[in-house]
Amino acid sequence: MRLLPWKQKLAIDLGTATCHISVQGAGLVVREPTVIAFETDKRRPIAYGSQAKQMLDREVSDVEVVRPLAGGVVADFDSTVIFLRHLIHQALGHRPLFAPTVVVGEPTRATQVERRALMNALKAAGAGEVITVPRALASAIGAGIPMDQPQCRLMVNMGAGSTDIGVISMGMIAAGESLHFGGDDLDDTIRRYVQRRYRITIGSARAEDIKIMAGALSADLVSEQVRLSDLQEGESNGSGQKLEGIAELMRASLKPVASEVLWILDSLPERQLDEITQVESILSGGCAQLRGITELFSDELALHFTAAPDPISCTILGLEAIMNDLEALSLDGRRFTR
Repeated sequence: MRLLPWKQKLAIDLGTATCHISVQGAGLVVREPTVIAFETDKRRPIAYGSQAKQMLDREVSDVEVVRPLAGGVVADFDSTVIFLRHLIHQALGHRPLFAPTVVVGEPTRATQVERRALMNALKAAGAGEVITVPRALASAIGAGIPMDQPQCRLMVNMGAGSTDIGVISMGMIAAGESLHFGGDDLDDTIRRYVQRRYRITIGSARAEDIKIMAGALSADLVSEQVRLSDLQEGESNGSGQKLEGIAELMRASLKPVASEVLWILDSLPERQLDEITQVESILSGGCAQLRGITELFSDELALHFTAAPDPISCTILGLEAIMNDLEALSLDGRRFTR
């Protein structure tokens, strides 16, 4: 694959919750929440990233706050284009003279519609050539799984909007799947649980806070208790009472993900399954930070799971490695693409 030497190269991990951008020669230069705020009347963007996220759940008058991705895929095309254009200019520090080459993560089992929406959004935002890489594969590279070995390894990347499962062998995905389930779904489950059990209405941002503070899959691992009096100003019936049942709730919510992984493993030839059982399986993404999640998957799947050293950055680190070695994007040697 020959590229013009004067073209800049970017690696972009456009996640449902966070967007990472690396520039060749400069490394990671952008890490911003995937949120954009518009002036409602004129549909004019007024805030991006962290500033826009601060407006979520605050019902600011005349301001519409948009999360352009949902479930790991483009949900609002126009907002995605505006958001990406801003972040690409921010990453490069200028409007590029030549459209940069972009290496971007996509769902491990992306449909043609999902892939086309992602590529068209990037090109409308100013990208030139767009190279898509399955997220499970990019995460495996970022987690340090060797790409030149035939032995199969299991990679599970659980982000905010999606979960990507991949069985990696020789730099390719031997089997895999994408689920539209992630940390956002856990937040929504917590929000509905608090509403149903305690009759307290909270937003998604507060539900995420609860997940972070009480984010464990076993009650023994909870490091910080949340009290109902902290959930809503003016609540008198919750004074001093602790919010209970979050660990059990999240454990039950994650079991279908383990079942999907098990279904993929059951479809493998016996030799590949034996190889996976003999080595560590890797968990990455924001959900990998939940206390007890590796133990949950280990117990449910009879495997030894471990969290990646930097679970949030695995995908962008893998995409960055691919960006720096695009000659490896071939059907010979180390194969980074499907």
